[in-house]
Amino acid sequence: MLRARVDRHRCIGAGNCITIAPSAFDWHKGDFAKADVVDPTSVEDDLLREAALACPTMAVVIEEVEELLPWQLRTAQAGRPRRVMKTFMFTDIVGSTDLIGTIGDEAWNDVVSWHDETLRTVIGSHRGEVVRTTGDGFFASFADAGAALDCAISIQRRLAEHRRRQGFAPQVRIGLHAAEATAVADDYAGLGVHEAARVGALAEGGEILATASTVAAAAMQVAAGEEREVSLKGLPHPVRVVSIAWRGT
Repeated sequence: MLRARVDRHRCIGAGNCITIAPSAFDWHKGDFAKADVVDPTSVEDDLLREAALACPTMAVVIEEVEELLPWQLRTAQAGRPRRVMKTFMFTDIVGSTDLIGTIGDEAWNDVVSWHDETLRTVIGSHRGEVVRTTGDGFFASFADAGAALDCAISIQRRLAEHRRRQGFAPQVRIGLHAAEATAVADDYAGLGVHEAARVGALAEGGEILATASTVAAAAMQVAAGEEREVSLKGLPHPVRVVSIAWRGT
């Protein structure tokens, strides 16, 4: 049995995979410059491999997986939707398109590799879970708000230290929001996730923006700016957010 995935950092939107196997691949929702996997089981294995080979940047990766054993099937069936309370983090490299144009593809790949490894390490060291990549950033979850806030501060300080020592590190914005959501397998869905993503989108480069309720829920003291009320695109009600200070000791 084959499964497919798209390395979105490598994907340049050529669309060859979609042309060859339109039922297996389609444009990524919300980003029509990137391809995504829809249903790799809808086509024969040979056609799936052909679609992968047609990608000019080798962004489509085909992997062979064994048939699920009975205990694995039971585990998969156990992954039914359930409501959970988490603190969600969205990160994003600011100005990535301009940066690629300035430094070129090869240097950009090096930057992204370092960025991804660094953020994964920091998130993991703060008991966070990387849910998935989001283009040039991460969607992560934490069991409590304090760990998420501490992680966000550590990320910005790690980037700043690398910038000081090596001369460059990408500017990253971070958004945080504690909320209930529906857990489905290894992902989360619901209004709270959308709120967290929108808060992240409002942040500036080098900023940590959190909802005021998240800061209040954290069992730690953090320095923060004044609360302000913001409207989040596509959401019915405004929220109060604060910018978290992370510079200093």
